[in-house]
Amino acid sequence: MDQLRFEAALGTYTVSVAPESIWIFKGIGTHYFQLQLEVGIPQVGAEAGRLLCLETTLYAPQETGPRAPLDSTNVSVPFNATGEVRRPTLQYLITNAQLMALEQHRAGDLRLELQVRGFLPQSSGFPGASEITEHLSIAESRWRQQLAGLGRTLGAEMLIPFPADDEPRRVVADFLREAQRLLGGNEIDSAMLQVRKALETIKKTSGWNWPGKKEKGDITADERWALIRAAMEDQASGAMHVDPGTKDYKYSRAEVETLIAMTGALLRVVA
Repeated sequence: MDQLRFEAALGTYTVSVAPESIWIFKGIGTHYFQLQLEVGIPQVGAEAGRLLCLETTLYAPQETGPRAPLDSTNVSVPFNATGEVRRPTLQYLITNAQLMALEQHRAGDLRLELQVRGFLPQSSGFPGASEITEHLSIAESRWRQQLAGLGRTLGAEMLIPFPADDEPRRVVADFLREAQRLLGGNEIDSAMLQVRKALETIKKTSGWNWPGKKEKGDITADERWALIRAAMEDQASGAMHVDPGTKDYKYSRAEVETLIAMTGALLRVVA
């Protein structure tokens, strides 16, 4: 719990955030964090007014360099002179890119910082208090559960095209979005399996001819796309098929992300 300290006659106001009040929800083309502040109002005189304005910014701390701002929002908190506790709800818009960056740099629990500035606009001189910073921590298990609740929207817009009325292409995109969702829960092998399914579907629907034993210089552009797709499928399925060369291999998160991006790009050129 932190304190917003004003001049003696204007009182000291407490601010805290309960970790269990922090949730992430789906929006339209974006997501948003929601949290609840607990603001303790002291017993004050008439000179303090009856309104506390809070300016807040949500940050992601970084191991090196300055913390990264995510979004800002303001809230006005009316209060009684006799003292009370108010619980305003705040929302912060988070883009897919920001959300994926948070997940990529997370090690264990998700850690955020909330910077808060307070003002008393009804008091003479519009007095302000010094800034405070609330340090927030969301347990890893709870954070993964919330990411899973976002469904297939997580990260999909960054990498995966959205075919409108083409059923085979839509099936491929669905596999890739499911791979992205599983990756959000750190399910590496399951995500790679979805990539393999996407590549197998492209094989069945692309119409690209296999070059057979042609000399390299005789292979057409159409046949070269077939070779590229086959190489990507081999890379996605070797460990799961227990190939001699990859039976002891463990995929990394970066490899899955790369194959999701490559398959999404390949889908763009499927006829």
